[in-house]
Amino acid sequence: MAKKFQELVKNFTTLRNYTREFLIYGFKSREEITLSSPRTYDNERRRLESLLHNYIESETLNNKKIYRLVLPANQADNPLHILWQTKSFTRNDIFLHFVILDILTQESALTVNEIVQAIDDYLSLFDDDYLIDSLTIRNKLNEYADLEILRKQKQGKQWLYIINKKTELTTKQIRAIQFYKEIAPAGVIGELLLQRYDTPPSPFCFKHKYDNQTLDSEILLFLLQAIKQRKRVKLIKTNGVEINLTPLKIYSSSESGRQYLAGRHSGRLYSLRLDYLESGNLLGPAENYAQGLAKLNEAEATTWNCSFASRKPVTYNILLHLPEHYLYKRLLREKRQGIVEQVGENLYQFSIDLVDPKGIEPWLRTWIGRIVQINSTNRTWENQFWTDIESLNKLYELGE
Repeated sequence: MAKKFQELVKNFTTLRNYTREFLIYGFKSREEITLSSPRTYDNERRRLESLLHNYIESETLNNKKIYRLVLPANQADNPLHILWQTKSFTRNDIFLHFVILDILTQESALTVNEIVQAIDDYLSLFDDDYLIDSLTIRNKLNEYADLEILRKQKQGKQWLYIINKKTELTTKQIRAIQFYKEIAPAGVIGELLLQRYDTPPSPFCFKHKYDNQTLDSEILLFLLQAIKQRKRVKLIKTNGVEINLTPLKIYSSSESGRQYLAGRHSGRLYSLRLDYLESGNLLGPAENYAQGLAKLNEAEATTWNCSFASRKPVTYNILLHLPEHYLYKRLLREKRQGIVEQVGENLYQFSIDLVDPKGIEPWLRTWIGRIVQINSTNRTWENQFWTDIESLNKLYELGE
């Protein structure tokens, strides 16, 4: 018999992967999805349609149904945060959740045995034979203590369990959370916190924010924990490849919204996209952590993005014609470690040392029509850049 469809999931990784495949990477059809069986494909598609029904549009093109994610530009809240509220639960989970909180709300502090006795009193009111053993109750209490829903306090040889009271937030604190939950790492934490309060609508609108970053919140928190503790990690990529390294920094691209991990292994620097990482485990303390961080800081001076090539840096001089003052201000704002110098009327030279010029190409393309000249000793890259521009002009039938 076919397995009954369930909207809730046990493993967020599956939902995370399908969200990317369906709505972010390319709206793939059943034949193009290689993650699992066609039955799983149908279930995951239905689950996403149910969770995000207000933001999904579908269209039939050449007998193929295409789905796309449409996020309103003026919406303050991230719709993808709801994906973190899809964890499945058992009958025991839901029963113990309400009963334990009800018991501890009435009593200030209780031991495990006292809580077990109170739960038995609850169950005695029902006619069925539903029972929960004390070990299950103990595990649930410890789980809630780890989640800081409850607080453990030692009294003699026994542990007392106390419910953590809800902290009252001021209006200013609520406004701060409403802002930072949309732009800060792991903003879903702020989203879940605000759901405990009757808060007014957020007054904020964002011109640029990357809602899909929330899909990487779990692996991001794990890596930040490893960085704080200065520990090595074993990472498993989405293709099954494992890699051990020392995590050093997390980078977030202001251009694409992609997040990268910079780490060190065997004396070399590596960068990994967070959306390509599935899970990780903490290993032992990272030796020579300070030396690795110093090497990364040194490499930042000659890289535009997270491409750490083992080559000598090359100086690139780009001459720009910027008669509009706002373009000059933009250049100053986006130059990163580069240097801007005025060399004539409305002419500005942007100079930067890079080990790999590929990373700066998307940014340089935004200045097409303003670039007067490029000078560098890397003639191969320079010639290829201008060849690409010529091909672009021919493709769109533009002038030279």
